[in-house]
Amino acid sequence: MGFVRRLTRVALIRLLLTFAALVAAYTTVGHATNVWPPKGVTRDVYTGNMLAITVIMSLVTVEWAYYAVKKGDPAQGVWGLLITAGFGSGFVLLLWQLGSKLGYGPGTTKYGAFPVLFFSMLAASGAVALLGIAAIVLVIPRILSRQVTADNAEMLRAVCWVWDFVVVAWLMVYACVWLFTA
Repeated sequence: MGFVRRLTRVALIRLLLTFAALVAAYTTVGHATNVWPPKGVTRDVYTGNMLAITVIMSLVTVEWAYYAVKKGDPAQGVWGLLITAGFGSGFVLLLWQLGSKLGYGPGTTKYGAFPVLFFSMLAASGAVALLGIAAIVLVIPRILSRQVTADNAEMLRAVCWVWDFVVVAWLMVYACVWLFTA
């Protein structure tokens, strides 16, 4: 196994533990309080659903890009990565819109710990998505210059793993905040 794969796995495991800690904190505080989320807090279900749909679509396009390069079609791979980066940008913009229109922030004491945990999960999701977009943008020139080929696609596989983690991380947050919270 190459150095890139090992490094990617270690980094993704650390990020996964960070998201698991945020979800655990959200769940623990939610179970320790009488009413969770606090009265007066609204969650935008439409935007949460659109975020989930966007990252699921991006999962399809990033895997399409990898398999296109593995089949010897770098042009299709580049298009798949560009579409994935577009979905990623849309995801980050939707996260920004969600955070900015809620009307409460991490400094709000009216709702207790909810805004801090909620915005921590949003910020962590956005940071991981930006990292994934950067990785995608950095691998595209290598595909175009034929440094990443069907025989040598390890770097692209690592980038796909990073993006797969972006999807898994958001689905963890989505399930915790929108699906499993009353």
